[in-house]
Amino acid sequence: MDRSRYAGPVGWFGADGDGEWGIALRSAELNSQDPHSIRLFAGCGIVAASDPESELAETVAKFAPMRQALTA
Repeated sequence: MDRSRYAGPVGWFGADGDGEWGIALRSAELNSQDPHSIRLFAGCGIVAASDPESELAETVAKFAPMRQALTA
């Protein structure tokens, strides 16, 4: 899958060199053909010791605020 904006750097820096950066682990992308359609991205870190059910629960929890904002 093309990750597009997911997991990319997001932040700012000023002319004085100050700034802040993070990783976009939660994001959304509007469909350019249909502005009423949006694709949400959320994820977690899968490692050898990961528990699939726990990882799914974490991802569902990360989606909750975005889904609530879109249905409010």
